[in-house]
Amino acid sequence: MADASKAGLTDSIVINTGQDKILETLLDFESYPNWMSAVVSIDVVKRDKKKRGTQVRYVVDAVVIKPKYTLSYKYGDDRIDIGYVEGDLEDCNSYYLFEPLDADRTEVTYHYDVSYSIPRALLNPVTRRMLKTVDKRVMNSALKDLKKQAEAR
Repeated sequence: MADASKAGLTDSIVINTGQDKILETLLDFESYPNWMSAVVSIDVVKRDKKKRGTQVRYVVDAVVIKPKYTLSYKYGDDRIDIGYVEGDLEDCNSYYLFEPLDADRTEVTYHYDVSYSIPRALLNPVTRRMLKTVDKRVMNSALKDLKKQAEAR
C-alpha cells in the first residue's frame, strides 16, 4: 500500500525475477510506450558511457492534459535516482530502490514525488483531488506495469 506520510508516494512490489532483468526493463526507455500505461512517447536525449539514458523526454497522458517533460537519471548499484530537467512539471524527486530477496525475486521500491506546474488560480480542492488521483494512478501502474514487463522478459 502506498505511503503518503512523506512528500510524494512510496510503494513496493516483489518482482519474480532478478535485479538484472528489472534494470534491463527500466533502461529500455524506448519500449515504455508499449507497456507503461500513461506513456505516449519517449525520446532519450543523453546517454552515459554505458549507454544508459541520463536525460529522457516524456509525453504522458495524464487524463486531462498531456504534459511533456525531461527527467534526469543517476544510477547506483541498487537504485536509480530521477530528477527534473525541464518541461511541464515544477519538480521531480523520485527513485527506484532494488533489494534482491533471492536469485529470482527482487523487491522494488518506487518513490514518486512530482510537483505540477499549475497556476495558483487553478489550484482548488477539485484540482488537488484530481492530482492526487493522477499520482496514485502513476504509482500503481508504474510498479504493476514494471512487474508484468520484467517477468515477461
